[in-house]
Amino acid sequence: MARKILVGVFALAVIGSLSAGGASEGDKPADKPAAAAQTFNLRMATVVNRPHPWFDAADYVIKEMSDKTGGAVQIKIFGGGQLGTDQSTFEDMRTGTLDLVVGGATTAAPVVPEIGILNLPYFYKDLDQFRKVMDPKGPVVQKYKEVYAQKNLGVKLLSLGGGGARVFSNNLKDITEPSQLQGIKMRVPKNPEDARIWSSIGAIVTGMGWNEIYPGLQAGVINSFESTFSSFIGSKLYEVAKHVSNTQHIIMVSHLLVSDITWKKLPPDYQKILDDASVQVCRIFTDKGEEVDAQYVKDLQTKYGCTVSEVNRAAFQQAFQSLHEELAAKGGSADILKLMRQIRDGK
Repeated sequence: MARKILVGVFALAVIGSLSAGGASEGDKPADKPAAAAQTFNLRMATVVNRPHPWFDAADYVIKEMSDKTGGAVQIKIFGGGQLGTDQSTFEDMRTGTLDLVVGGATTAAPVVPEIGILNLPYFYKDLDQFRKVMDPKGPVVQKYKEVYAQKNLGVKLLSLGGGGARVFSNNLKDITEPSQLQGIKMRVPKNPEDARIWSSIGAIVTGMGWNEIYPGLQAGVINSFESTFSSFIGSKLYEVAKHVSNTQHIIMVSHLLVSDITWKKLPPDYQKILDDASVQVCRIFTDKGEEVDAQYVKDLQTKYGCTVSEVNRAAFQQAFQSLHEELAAKGGSADILKLMRQIRDGK
C-alpha cells in the first residue's frame, strides 16, 4: 500500500513539473516572449481623422505589438478627438486612464516648453536636413526623451518625427504675402510659440483645439489657421476654407507618447518591442508626410475646389527668421537650438 502511494505522489510531481514550465521548446509559441502570461488591451488617441501619417504610424505600432507578443497586446486607436483634446489626453495619460497618444509634438509645449522650438518656421532647407536632425537614434531625439524623463510628467516620449509641411489656409481670399495677414483672425495651437510667430506679422491669434477649427470658421470666430495637407483633408476643412497658401513654413513634428503607468505595467519584453517599433515610427511620420503632401496639393484643387497659391516665400522667411533666437530663449532651449543647427549644417 505504501509503495502505491509513493508511486502516485511521484506521478503527480512529474505532471506538476510539466505544467509549471517543463514542456519542450517545441511546445512554446515561437513568436511570443517568455513574459506573456498577461494580456493588455490599450487605447491610443489622436485628434485627426484618416487619411493621415499619424494613422500610418499607429497602424504599424498596433500590428507590431500584436504580432510580436503573440496577440497579448492589443491596441485600439480612437481618432477625431473622440477621447479628448491634445491637452486633455495628455492629462489622461498622466493619470493612467489613457495609454498612448499620437499627435503634434509642440502641443506639449505648455508643460515641456523646450519642445516649442521644433516649430521654428523655415528652419530647414529641405527634408534631408530634417531627417538628419530628427534621426530617431540621434542626439536631438535622445535629448528630448531625457527632458521628458527629467520632468517626471507621468508620460514617456517614445518617438519624434515628421508629418508633412504646414501651410496657411483661410476662408476670405488668396494670400501670397505676409502683409496680407494683418488683422486676420487666426486659430493657433495652444502654445506660446505659435501665437508669437503669427502675431508677429499682424494676425489676431486665438488658441483653440484642433476640433474647434471647423465650427470656429463657420461661426466667424476665426477666418484662418495653419495645418498639414493631410490634417486639412482628413478633417474636411476644405468645406469651410477654400483658400490655401502653400507656405510650407514648418515641417510638422509629430510624437508618440505612452503613459508611464502603462509603460510600467508592460513586461520588459513588451517594453523593448514598443521601443523598437518607435524607431520605425519616427521614419513613418516623416516618409508618409512627404508622400501625401505631393498628392494632396493636386487633390485640393481637382477634388475639393480649393485654390492653392504659391507665396512669396522669401518675404515669409524674412518675417519669421528673427524669431528663432527669441523663441529658443523663451523656452529655455538655446542649447538644443545650437545642437539642432550643428547637426543640420553638418558641423
